[in-house]
Amino acid sequence: MKRIFRIGSGLFIFSIVPIASWLLLAIILKDSRISNVFSITYAMQFVWAIFKHFFGSAANIDKEKTQNQNAVWNSIFWGTIFSFIVFSIPCIFVDNYISFFGQDPEFYRIYVLYSLVLLCLQTLLALIVEKMYFEDCEKKANLHLFLFNIINFVVLISLSLIIKTTWIALLITIIILFIYIIVLYSIEFEKFKINFSFFHNFKYESANIASNTFMMLIYLFGFQNAFSAGPEYLLALNLVSLCTDAQWDSLGAIDTIAKIDISKKRLQYKKLIKESYLFTCCVIISSAIMLFSFFSIYSVDLKIAIIYFIFQVIDMLLTPYFTIIKCYTQLEYSPLINTILNLFVKIIRISLAIFILSPYCTEIGQLTESVLMFLSYTIIRFAIYRIKENTLVVKSKDNNIDDKKINIK
Repeated sequence: MKRIFRIGSGLFIFSIVPIASWLLLAIILKDSRISNVFSITYAMQFVWAIFKHFFGSAANIDKEKTQNQNAVWNSIFWGTIFSFIVFSIPCIFVDNYISFFGQDPEFYRIYVLYSLVLLCLQTLLALIVEKMYFEDCEKKANLHLFLFNIINFVVLISLSLIIKTTWIALLITIIILFIYIIVLYSIEFEKFKINFSFFHNFKYESANIASNTFMMLIYLFGFQNAFSAGPEYLLALNLVSLCTDAQWDSLGAIDTIAKIDISKKRLQYKKLIKESYLFTCCVIISSAIMLFSFFSIYSVDLKIAIIYFIFQVIDMLLTPYFTIIKCYTQLEYSPLINTILNLFVKIIRISLAIFILSPYCTEIGQLTESVLMFLSYTIIRFAIYRIKENTLVVKSKDNNIDDKKINIK
C-alpha cells in the first residue's frame, strides 16, 4: 500500500502544484480568467502523456523484457527532441490556438505560452522520473517531482508579487526550471548509442498511445463545445477540471505499478486491485474537499459543478479494475486486441464529444468509454485469464504447461 501512495503522491504533486499556481495567480492578479488557461491548454497534456508512455515507460519495459540497456536513454534522447518540436508548434501559432476555443488571444497569449513551455519541461522531467520508477527509486523520483514543482510555485508566485510586468515573472520562472532540467539530465546521464528503432516501444504502449491521441482530439473539440455553452459552464467545467485533474494523474500510479510488476514478473493481482480501490477512494475524497473549498471563491453554479463532478467520480470508480487487466493484456497476451479495443471505444467517445450538442458532451463521452472498457475487460478477464498463485495467467498457456507436466510424469 505504501508503494501506490508513494507513486500516487508524486504524480499528485506533479499535477497539483501547477493547478495551485493558476488558482493563486488569478487571485494575486485579481482576474479569475487566468485560471481558465488550465482548460485552454488541457488537450496538450495528452501530448505529455503520449511521450511519457512511448519514450518513457515503454523503453523501460523493453529494458526489463529484453535486457536492452540502450533502450532507456536512447528513448529519452529522442523524446526530448520530439517534445521541443511538437510543443513549439502551438507556441508558434498561439493566437490561432487560443481563438480556436473562442477566447481572447490578446489577454491569454503570455499565459498560454507559459503553460505550453511548462508542459514541455514537465514531459522531459517525466521521462527521467519514469526511469526512476522502474528502478524502484520512488523516493528519488518524488524528490525531483517535489523540487521541480516547488521551484515553479515559489518563483512564479514570489515574482508575481514583486514584479508588476507579468511576462517577465513567467519568463524567469521558465528559465530557472529549464536550468533544473539540464542539471537533472547531466546527473542522470548514461552513455548510449543513438538509433531510431522503436518497434518494442509501440508494441508495449500501443493502446495508451492510441488512447491519448484520441484524448487530445476529444478535449480539443469537446472543450470547444463546452466553452461555447456560456460562461457559467466554462467556470464550472474549469473548476471541476482543476479539482480532479491532479487526482486523475495520481491514479496513474495504478497503471505504472501494474506495468512495472508485470514486466518484472511479480504482479500480485488481488492485492493490487484492493490497494487500487482504497487509493481511489482517498483520491475521490480529496477531489470533493477541493471542490467545496473553492466553489464559493470562483462563484460557480454549484448545480452545474456537481453534475460535472458526479461524472468524474463514477469514472474514477470504474477505472482501477480495467486498468490492471488492460496492462496485462498489452504486455502478456495481445497488444493488437488491446489497441483495437481502445481505438473502438475512443472513436465512440470522440463522436459523442463532438456531435452531442451539450455542455456535458465530454463527460458523457468519458463515462460511456469507461462503462464500455469496464464491461469489455471484465469479459476478457473471465474468458482469457484465471488467477493462479495470486497473479493472472492466460488459461490456454497455463493448460498447455499443465499438459506437458502430465506427459512428463
